[in-house]
Amino acid sequence: MSKKLLAVAIAAALVPTAVLAEASNVTMYGRIDYGFMSRGGDSGGLSQAGRDGRQNGFEDGILGTNRIGFRGSEALGNGLKAIFEFEFGFSGDTGTSFGGTTNRHSWVGLEGAFGTALGGRVDGARYSFVGQYDPFKNQTVANAGSLFGVTSGLGQADRADNAVVYITPEVAPGLKFLAAYTTSLLNDEGGGIAGISAGAGQDIERGDTPLYAIAALYNNGPISFTLDYENLKIKRGNTITGSDLEYDLWVVGGAYDFGVVKLSAYYENTQGDNSASKGVAGTNGAAITSDGDGWLIGLSAPVTSNITLKASYVKANDDRIDNADCSKFGFGGEYAFSKRTIAYATFAKLNADSNALCGISKNAAGGNGNAGQVGSASNPPKNGVNGAGYGDTGFNIGLAHTF
Repeated sequence: MSKKLLAVAIAAALVPTAVLAEASNVTMYGRIDYGFMSRGGDSGGLSQAGRDGRQNGFEDGILGTNRIGFRGSEALGNGLKAIFEFEFGFSGDTGTSFGGTTNRHSWVGLEGAFGTALGGRVDGARYSFVGQYDPFKNQTVANAGSLFGVTSGLGQADRADNAVVYITPEVAPGLKFLAAYTTSLLNDEGGGIAGISAGAGQDIERGDTPLYAIAALYNNGPISFTLDYENLKIKRGNTITGSDLEYDLWVVGGAYDFGVVKLSAYYENTQGDNSASKGVAGTNGAAITSDGDGWLIGLSAPVTSNITLKASYVKANDDRIDNADCSKFGFGGEYAFSKRTIAYATFAKLNADSNALCGISKNAAGGNGNAGQVGSASNPPKNGVNGAGYGDTGFNIGLAHTF
């Protein structure tokens, strides 16, 4: 059965027959990935949290998170199209959805001579740009984004809720511009600040996290270049003064494909307010909420039509306190049985300063599998559990199939 017919068959169980009258343009896609990951060693920083030994386990979603999605379009005339896409994540090794949510992204929009406009839950800009220039695509133990997420103090927003996006048509060969805005990046509007109860007279916007991004995107032949600026606020995030917290993020990335090897580079800088409170966490004491930068150099070399070798070096600097920087080497290889089935292996070695919190994780969001400990605000999960990194060396092997 073709992917289009299978997508319609699945959709038939979910939507009314009348909707399916126009469903023949729906395409189903997805991936499933399963492998083995091992991590251990003392990183030299604070990330071990008193734990030692080696963590070994079978994992899913190492080279890329597991997903199933549907996309489609409808011609509306005069070159205008309605477009949509929704994508669900799932766990390949347990009975739960991946990452605690079934909805990776979902959006609807219009496409035409004016460009593309869409709205819904979308992939995060900074997260996507790191993945574009990281030869490991923000995945495997060699991923770059997890280090940047720790040292920036901002994590990695792999998805943006409540967002609208506009992408221009090409204004010159290969050159487009992107503008995006979300009313609340981290939660629904009016959700408040975690751990802070609402009170009479409290501003309804308290805890909202609006963000806007503006980016120039150039992709022409072997050359790729990205320049991105983002501004994030946490409304009334300073729990002592009652003022907003504000962050500025700059991203620059570039790549050139020489044929025998593709060379890529990435740099980011994050700056946040000086504050008497850490905002969302509500922790008293003077703090700079974000002050750091990071960069990577990567290469990807197609040795044969089936074999690709990859390597990267990542350096992430946290300037909020002394001795909190991290760096990591990554090496890996992929063997393509076909365009859709790939076997892979990756090794990473991390170095951390004495006050750093970096560790080895299988993706930029820090997901590490099912070690099982549940944390709380007063007793956060130890590293190696529930999304935190662990160890200073790691390797993974696995098999991925896309459809």
